[in-house]
Amino acid sequence: MDKKRNWKAWMVIGLAILALLQVLPTFVHDLPDAYTALFEKELAFGLDLKGGLELKYTIDYKKAIGDNASRLREGLSDRLVDAKAKKVGKDSDTLTDAERAELGKSFTIERPRFNTLTVQFSDAADAAVLDEELAASLDSRFELRNDSGTTATLFLPDTAIAAIKDEIVNQTLSVIRKRVDAFGLVEPDVRRSGESDIDVQLPGLNERQMDVVRERIGQAAQLTFRMVNEATSLVDGQAAALDAYKQANVEDAKTLRIVQSSPQSYLRSERKSELIGFVKTIAVTDDDLFGYEYVEQKDPLSNEIKDRFWRTWLLESKAHLTGENLTRTAVGYSDKNQPIVNLEFDGRGARIFADLTAKSVGKLMAIMLDDEVASAPRINERIGGGRAQITMGGGRSAQQIMEDARSLVTVLNNGAYKASVIKVHDVEVGPSLGADAVRSGMISIAIGFLVVVFFMAFYYRKAGLIADLALVFNLVLILACLVAFNAAMTLPGMAGVVLTVGMAVDANVLIFERIREELRNGRSARNAIELGYGKAFWSIFDAQVTTAIAAFVLMQYASGPIYGFAVTLLIGIGCSMFTAIVVTRMIFNHLIDTGKLEEISI
Repeated sequence: MDKKRNWKAWMVIGLAILALLQVLPTFVHDLPDAYTALFEKELAFGLDLKGGLELKYTIDYKKAIGDNASRLREGLSDRLVDAKAKKVGKDSDTLTDAERAELGKSFTIERPRFNTLTVQFSDAADAAVLDEELAASLDSRFELRNDSGTTATLFLPDTAIAAIKDEIVNQTLSVIRKRVDAFGLVEPDVRRSGESDIDVQLPGLNERQMDVVRERIGQAAQLTFRMVNEATSLVDGQAAALDAYKQANVEDAKTLRIVQSSPQSYLRSERKSELIGFVKTIAVTDDDLFGYEYVEQKDPLSNEIKDRFWRTWLLESKAHLTGENLTRTAVGYSDKNQPIVNLEFDGRGARIFADLTAKSVGKLMAIMLDDEVASAPRINERIGGGRAQITMGGGRSAQQIMEDARSLVTVLNNGAYKASVIKVHDVEVGPSLGADAVRSGMISIAIGFLVVVFFMAFYYRKAGLIADLALVFNLVLILACLVAFNAAMTLPGMAGVVLTVGMAVDANVLIFERIREELRNGRSARNAIELGYGKAFWSIFDAQVTTAIAAFVLMQYASGPIYGFAVTLLIGIGCSMFTAIVVTRMIFNHLIDTGKLEEISI
């Protein structure tokens, strides 16, 4: 055997040993610690065989686009004020808040739809400032339409909406995958379903793991810093409306009441859902929004908790700083030795935070996660360095607070959703097939495998034994790939293994019949093998490629057990091509080179 073939042979032998070592922990559990440290993974089973958690989420991309339009409205308002100031001969950089407010009276900006901004000017001369160049500088995806001399509309066309929707859904899909991967679970199946839905299937979870997964995946964790609107209290004057609401919703508003307080009155209740239900009935402008805080009041002497409740905060809708500027989050401890989450911002975020605190001394600033106010401290001085803290509250054990802090750090580090994620399906799936199905599937694979082995040995004699050896290697290699790729075996996946075995044998049948034909034509053993493999290769390749295309399409558009079948089939095709063509041919060449095969028994 020449050096090239010798090198290939050792490579195949090494691959066979590695595959066997990878598969062994699945079938043998009492292995040395040193061995399991290197090969610790076992073959996992899918949701249909092992049970687990099945979730489905839908993405509210329209709300995300609407929020972006609201931010665009703020930028557009600033630019139009700057243009008006220039027109009247003032320097926009030196304008006071009162002067900017006065100049802003020359126009109004409304958002009639989630993708549309309408600008109404007091006169046509001011309207000329809003041209396509200004619109493009704010957001190139928006198009400008002049409805009249004093009215203009900025809108997102359907093509832009579709592109943004895909971007938001794909980003959300990526974030969910990162969060799921952080659990270290086996074969989490996270994929897009339809236009704006995401399916999540997690096999083999216990009850505690299911609760943690639900909490972390469902947590949007959109970190924002907003100023408290201390000048207005929309709760004042709502007493009559609240009484009418409580009479109409007795069960859903039992503990809801108004608390007169400074700097603003607020609603309080024992349940957050009660607050949300009533807040929906209050008219809120685009400049404000309600936030919700869980409050624990403690006795100053004993430090015991006296009262717990949810309350509302009226906040400015403008988010001065968001989690996009975060560079690092970590769990730490407060001066009272309570777990907290430390935040660090990038250079831009640090500058924004320093400027915001410098001009807001004496005011309340809310640190929010989604719609919940984590804390609302009063700013006593400018805060530099780009650092902030989130307190985790109390009312729980130290271990639970620490777990919540770590969960929040995981979510913040893996990114926040760009849009609201709404759960529409949550099912705990029992092992619908279970151990009996696994046993039956394994038996079917074994029986099919043995029947094929005996047929090949009986019909093709020594050549059939060589094909059987390659078939065993093929099966071990498939299982090793499933373990290495962290893929789970499903019942359809077992069917994929059986189908792969048949395809591997079919490839060898084509090769052996070609070799027989060459032997009948008087070729030598070596020439017959070379010509047999050469002529059969493209027939085998075409069949395998068409099957691989079908499997690839299934992988892209199917989920759950069907996805498992497609994965197994695709892995099996690659392994079958390798063992049926490369390995068997290498064995034939070795036997001929060593003089152990002068005549082919086929």
